[in-house]
Amino acid sequence: MAPGPVSGSELPPAPVLPPPPPVSAKNPSCKIMTFQPTMEEFKDFAKYIVYMENQGAHRAGLAKVIPPKGWKPRKSYDTIEDMVIPAPIMQVVTGQSGLFTQYNIQKKSMTVGEYRKLANSKKYCTPRHKDFDDLERKYWKNLTFVSPIYGADVSGSIYDEVIMWNIGHLNTLLNMVEQECGIVIEGVNTPYLYFGMWKTTFAWHTEDMDLYSINYLHFGQSKSWYSVPPEHGKRLERLAQGFFPGSSQGCDAFLRHKMTLISPSILKKYGIPFDRITQNEGEFMITFPYGYHAGFNHGFNCAESTNFATLRWVDYGKMATLCTCRKDMVKISMDVFVRCLQPDRYELWKQGKDTTVLDHLKATELSSPELETWRQHHKLVFCQASYSKMKMPKEVKKSRRHPLSKPPSKTPLSIVKQDPTSDKDLSSPMPLDNDMKKQEHLWQTQSPNFLAEKAFNAAVAELQPHCAICSLFCPYTKSTNCHIIVLLSSGLSSHTKRALRTRPLVPEMCFSVGAGNTEPPPTNYHIGEDGTSLLLCCSACHMQVHASCYGVKPDSVGESWICSRCAARAGTVECCLCNLRGGALKTTTDNRWVHVICGIAVAEARFVNPIEREPVDVTAVPETRKNLKCVFCHGKIAHQNRGACIQCSYENCATSFHVTCAQIAGVIMTPADWPYVVSVTCHNFNRRIMNLGQRVIGRNADGWYYHCTIIGVALQTFYEVNFDDGSYCDNLHPENILSHDCLRNGPPEVGELIMVSTSEGHILNASFVKEHTHKLYQVEFQDQSQLMIKHSEIHQLDQDLPKRVRTRLVSILQKFYSGGNRCSLRGTTLLIFQLSLPIPLLITWGESQFPYFNAPLSIRSLFQSVMMKDLPKLL
Repeated sequence: MAPGPVSGSELPPAPVLPPPPPVSAKNPSCKIMTFQPTMEEFKDFAKYIVYMENQGAHRAGLAKVIPPKGWKPRKSYDTIEDMVIPAPIMQVVTGQSGLFTQYNIQKKSMTVGEYRKLANSKKYCTPRHKDFDDLERKYWKNLTFVSPIYGADVSGSIYDEVIMWNIGHLNTLLNMVEQECGIVIEGVNTPYLYFGMWKTTFAWHTEDMDLYSINYLHFGQSKSWYSVPPEHGKRLERLAQGFFPGSSQGCDAFLRHKMTLISPSILKKYGIPFDRITQNEGEFMITFPYGYHAGFNHGFNCAESTNFATLRWVDYGKMATLCTCRKDMVKISMDVFVRCLQPDRYELWKQGKDTTVLDHLKATELSSPELETWRQHHKLVFCQASYSKMKMPKEVKKSRRHPLSKPPSKTPLSIVKQDPTSDKDLSSPMPLDNDMKKQEHLWQTQSPNFLAEKAFNAAVAELQPHCAICSLFCPYTKSTNCHIIVLLSSGLSSHTKRALRTRPLVPEMCFSVGAGNTEPPPTNYHIGEDGTSLLLCCSACHMQVHASCYGVKPDSVGESWICSRCAARAGTVECCLCNLRGGALKTTTDNRWVHVICGIAVAEARFVNPIEREPVDVTAVPETRKNLKCVFCHGKIAHQNRGACIQCSYENCATSFHVTCAQIAGVIMTPADWPYVVSVTCHNFNRRIMNLGQRVIGRNADGWYYHCTIIGVALQTFYEVNFDDGSYCDNLHPENILSHDCLRNGPPEVGELIMVSTSEGHILNASFVKEHTHKLYQVEFQDQSQLMIKHSEIHQLDQDLPKRVRTRLVSILQKFYSGGNRCSLRGTTLLIFQLSLPIPLLITWGESQFPYFNAPLSIRSLFQSVMMKDLPKLL
């Protein structure tokens, strides 16, 4: 049965290349369509997908298919109660005002029967509701309360031996990955099961490699879906980048982390087209390439899902933006698809010269001459392999569709934590005294010195990022301060005005979030379409800023531009939130002045007009913040407690400092995700330096952690490459690259195709990703064995150890128990326990105690070595 009529609207402009075929003009409103095929139409899965796209279903990014009456994938679900959900996840959600971040925390395994009882319990069950609209309102209102448990990513299928629309046997283009490369990616070209309860969520994302997906709801409560049309996907990405700048700066494809939730009200407010639909028991949902979708479960249910591909997907796979910050993200080599299906473009594609323009309007084709050629060849090879009893080895890879993550360990910056109680607790983590003395003419306790401010502004303008406001997120280093001091000591430097456009580092959200203002940020019209903004230099004070950062319309700038302060002829004004002069200043609502960077970083300050960046309301800054003592300038200036301090964002760290003092001291400040503004990391939480002779805890070759001593330090360069089969390597030595003389010429260009020699003697094709420089430590363990290990594999004795380290930490049991006796063994005193065990000697193993002879051999040998020699020193 053909789908119902589609509401009409004006067709958006089509891309210049390639021109859209006439058939793709259907469904111009990009609404989610529902299909009810006949049993005859239902028999051919691939053919029906082509039919759906010919009706314009793909333009919505999502479609529903209701199977014909009489079709069932399974006769009964009574026998799955004992099925194990190996790694359920608890979904912790933080955020407000329609913008949230979801964290997935793994819980212990349980059976489906146990999960069903949990889902239907009073704590987790579906709330009473009038209709689906009422339930949707309850979902967004209570999203951050009572974290639900999701039985996600369970590898397998519960289909019977059904031929039609069997999720485990769709036999689409994606089978090339398994048949050509021998690679099985669980959840991508094999099925995954999902056991849901009320409020379990799948965040905004497109499928891995922008593939198609199919989802069948076997039984249980309904599932709500939201979808953004593929032709508007870039708009959703830009919106998300504005709300979550911290995440987007760390990864271009951060939405693939499946952690970002944006409510329909926010999408509507910012004009992002979207649609919603409810999937009921016994219905299919199809997602299309580059179709962003999200949703939630109404209650206990079970769904089955996998990915598939058509001919139209190949170009999407070539253009997909991939996550580069997580190693468990799926990457499929497009080599086999381009080589087999686009042979005329293969060589250009390998050279990076294949210009592909995605056409979101175009429908897919059922087949092509190249695809038929590949199928015929594959049939011949398969017959020959069957005859000779040959079998291709398969590599099985896991795909975590809901990546694990941890809730933030940072506290909101608007909360003032307990300040140190005595002056002796205040100490500068960085020796700044000499530098500060040379910059003492900028202190507000000194007489105003406009020439010194001009020299300081000019010096800062010469340094990256050449903007006095963006410098908030580029902490000064020792060399930076030296450069500024040299320029200051040489007098007013000759300053050349920069007529450049560069990309600002300060997200728009930094100017919109403040005390009493939780509204999302407006669009900044001072930033060009390429994301850059004009750099402006004040002709009076030499302060340089981006037009967008300072709130200036670029078209209003003439030959000579002056800042707000100089326009007001306020040469002696100073910031009311810190102790330093110079920099970019704006007026406040109470007729004072404030640094723009102080207005950004101090949580309670608010930009009344976010577009013009002034005035700044600082009246909400509490006295508790004003009374905080700066670790850098406290005791070094005559007047105490001037301005207002910010604090380290890490939990239980109350280190406080003025914004400008922290900037000069090199404190790391980065944009934070909504609803926070700035994340601050004091020197105490920077990666600690480890020295020769220091006793640490290190990871041995057997995967366990032992006490050891650092005996050497070295730097080692590794290369990260992606192999053609979709696998990767991030610890490749430069000399293993055969097609490039890396030792003489340095690393290849990013994306350059290279030939790699493996340790097994094989030569593989790969593409270069990036260069890593690791600090390696040579350590000596207690059994006198030595090993070179990475910084990430070492932990200091006084730090809080992660659970993965604690559970694999090996040490001699030193705690005395009641009933224990001492005995002597070869002159070494140790503890023998009178416990009802076959072997009374116990050692600690992680967080547990085990009999000596039940421990691994490596632990026993270590224990013996320590008993003979080192135990007295350790105890």
